[in-house]
Amino acid sequence: MTEQKLQYIHLNPVQEKWRLAETPEVYYYSSSRFYLENKDDFGFLTHYLE
Repeated sequence: MTEQKLQYIHLNPVQEKWRLAETPEVYYYSSSRFYLENKDDFGFLTHYLE
């Protein structure tokens, strides 16, 4: 269920209604980049499995 919610959150800025970014990892305020590239731009993210 957690993965389902994360996917929803990550894909929300990409939806046609909002079109805030082309891909989830490009959207600055998304944690998607953290999960894909292990890159924490904010300094406080942790993986949900840890």
